[in-house]
Amino acid sequence: MSGESPAMADQPDTAPPGQGPRKAPAPRARRAHRGGTVGLTGHSRRGDAAFGGTARGAAWFLLILMGAIAVFLVTQALTAINHDTVNFLTAFEWNPDDEPSVWGVALVAWGTLVTSLFALAIGAPIAVGAALFISQYAPRRLSQALGYVVDLLAAVPSVVYGLWGIIFLVPHMGGVSQVVSDIIGWIPIFHYDGAPSPRSVFAAGIVLAIMILPIIAAISREVFLQTPRENIEAAYALGATRWEMIRLAVLPYGRSGVISAIVLGFGRALGETIAVAMVLSTTGTFFTRFLEPGGNTIAANIAVQFKNAFTNGRGALIASGLVLFVMTLLVNYLARWIARRGVITEDTGKGRTRRATATAEETAPTAQASPVDAFTHHQISHTETPAEARPGTLGLSHVSPRRKVTDWLARGGVGAAFLLAVLPLLSILILVIGNGLKRFDQTFLNNSMRNVAESDPGGGAYHAIQGTLEQALIATAIAVPIGVMVAIYLVEYGRGILARSVTFIVDVMMGLPSIVAGLFILSLWILTFHQKASGFAGSLALMILMLPLVIRSSEEMIKLVPHGLREAAYALGVPKWRTILRVVVPTALPGIVTGVMLGVARIMGETAPVLLVVGFTSSINPNPFSGAQGSLPAFIYNEATQPYQPAIDRAWAGALTLILIIMILNLIARLIAWWKRPGRV
Repeated sequence: MSGESPAMADQPDTAPPGQGPRKAPAPRARRAHRGGTVGLTGHSRRGDAAFGGTARGAAWFLLILMGAIAVFLVTQALTAINHDTVNFLTAFEWNPDDEPSVWGVALVAWGTLVTSLFALAIGAPIAVGAALFISQYAPRRLSQALGYVVDLLAAVPSVVYGLWGIIFLVPHMGGVSQVVSDIIGWIPIFHYDGAPSPRSVFAAGIVLAIMILPIIAAISREVFLQTPRENIEAAYALGATRWEMIRLAVLPYGRSGVISAIVLGFGRALGETIAVAMVLSTTGTFFTRFLEPGGNTIAANIAVQFKNAFTNGRGALIASGLVLFVMTLLVNYLARWIARRGVITEDTGKGRTRRATATAEETAPTAQASPVDAFTHHQISHTETPAEARPGTLGLSHVSPRRKVTDWLARGGVGAAFLLAVLPLLSILILVIGNGLKRFDQTFLNNSMRNVAESDPGGGAYHAIQGTLEQALIATAIAVPIGVMVAIYLVEYGRGILARSVTFIVDVMMGLPSIVAGLFILSLWILTFHQKASGFAGSLALMILMLPLVIRSSEEMIKLVPHGLREAAYALGVPKWRTILRVVVPTALPGIVTGVMLGVARIMGETAPVLLVVGFTSSINPNPFSGAQGSLPAFIYNEATQPYQPAIDRAWAGALTLILIIMILNLIARLIAWWKRPGRV
């Protein structure tokens, strides 16, 4: 996986001048090129040692960073844990600032699990069905475009989901909850008392289901597209219908990848903060009625209560954040374990599908790779499905009526799943554009909220736009050099336990809840170093969230650089560090830039860490190193939670502005990937 050049096994070994041809390397000797330092001068050797040491230092920095997150969270939580008069892991109460202090993580952990399980139960079947429709049923010329449509859900910031949920979804939840109660209300947990607009865990679960859809659908689609051609042809040769072919060839081959995708989606739901905080009516008591108002989650509890908490309360919230960190770490480890269990080798003879052919391996990431790798590859560049891999509908004239009906029902089912996946996106875009245009004008873009009351119709988001751009720029300036050096280490130098540890940490960071990153910077920068909340503190938290995207995308792009380019440079006597900087990195630069743009687009929509460490201000503060600074996500959250219509209008306009910025960044990334793709004429 990480740290290996995929082209090594296929490249001839080049002998130094004056020597006979070397023997072909063993098929698995993929790291042989790393020792190419023959004939280097002392200066070159020192340069190689310094550059390699810098790359290794970046890898160690990543390990130290993750260790520091755990250490500082534990340190800040110890005081509250010592004052707690009950078992903080099992108690179902939350009154940490009372005397005596009584609080338990079990209360908020229960809500976190319930909302996440609702999200899986609703979102996973729809996502897998949409992936099947795009990869197996949609016309070849439309499949890539339809994949982009589903991917747009990932570009919508969580705060916009929260705004859509509280303004549009919650008012309609009464009727939906009543229907569910009428069907299965005999189960006590699904009883509904008829409360209007219930801000329940069921409503939060629906919002989370929409948010995890693109993750599960993207990975599942990539896995389904890798089904070996001979398996599909074998199923059709036996007279299978389209659905029977999918059931016999596609689903068994992609089972482990789909399960890993679902587990990663579950981890995403566990850590979601601001959308749940906006949709859910948080309570501090144990709840068992999932359709009625009430409930709580770890992340939402931190976002809502941290500002007004005292010493013990803050320590308790940090302790709950530590528990959330451990939960997401375990979920990511489970996803990796499932992916490893699903590895299919040439020698497997226990009924599993054989490994894809070399052609399939060249056109798409292997199904045996980590689900995080599959998702990263999907985000960086979509692979066009070969025409021969998308057989047309075979004649079913000799198929029994029962099988025909089953095939038609399956086609209709996956088509309906795709429509259900697209409907929330259409609803969000229609509402954001329709309501946002009311205030999307020069006044909104060129003015701040200073001296403007929340009930006043004026004011704008200039201060928030400026703060968001500055914080994202600083985070990018820190994350890109570190991330690229870690990727270089994994591909060009990494081996042994350090490389494996860094690979695992990167996968864990891909699913790190944003609230945990904010808590770490709060514990380190503000509580330990006694610094004030500022835009720079927010940039540090955003940097942590951006790092894994930069590392993974850069690693995948550097792996794709042909090894022959490296060997040609070595044959000319170019030292390794110059080869990497002058040959490898420039060749991979378009893909690296694409990954960076996607990372910037992601962090611009983060709300939870900004609320914790940046603060909120209605004035223009161009200095990110001094005092609170505005940001678009915090601006949207603040305006959306006000009871005044002018504030709601500004929230919609802010959502439109944020989505436009993110869409532009994603479009730039796609254009770069298209412009520099291999074979483009």
